[in-house]
Amino acid sequence: MEKLNLKQKLVAIRKTIGPLQKTEKGNQGAQYVDPAVLLLKIRDGMDKHGVLLMPQVDESTMEQIKQPTKNNKDNMGFFGTFKMMFIWVDSESDEKIIVPWFSSASHLTDPAMCFGGALTYTERYFLLKFFQIPTTKDDPEFLKGKAGVLEFVDDGQVANINTLIDETKTEKGMFLKHYNIEKISEIPLSAYKGVVNLLEAKRDKK
Repeated sequence: MEKLNLKQKLVAIRKTIGPLQKTEKGNQGAQYVDPAVLLLKIRDGMDKHGVLLMPQVDESTMEQIKQPTKNNKDNMGFFGTFKMMFIWVDSESDEKIIVPWFSSASHLTDPAMCFGGALTYTERYFLLKFFQIPTTKDDPEFLKGKAGVLEFVDDGQVANINTLIDETKTEKGMFLKHYNIEKISEIPLSAYKGVVNLLEAKRDKK
């Protein structure tokens, strides 16, 4: 198998991430993607390809500002700004990609929570924007259909189909011609289950 460089690994990770649904609701009613769901989606690919993401804060400021509350009109809250870098690292080659970033946040009472909130918010939006992940209030499958997006089988599914073709002694050229494709990776994801079922049925008859 050809060895991938860091950029190619990041592209491979992006290919595994479909649209994400906004399921969470903030204090002001705005909906957003669950950070845990986002991280789980991306970490699988990072673990597979041995890619690390290292956040780094280069410069920061923290100041008190007026943040009146219902019970305290004189309340002084905290506002922080953070000049950051997100560093992608290939654990195999130590190749790096550095992405400059900026973050800010405020908190009514605690500077530590101001900083923590900034990091959480920034990580979520950095990943969404870096991988250009569509987010929607609708079901992701509905969004893909609405946009006319067609997904294809992944590398593992291609390998499974090739194994079944070998096991059933199916002539590959005839198989490709039957599905009007030039290679297995052009099989639509929606057709994968049907293709596998047919090949398994052929195998089990023997």
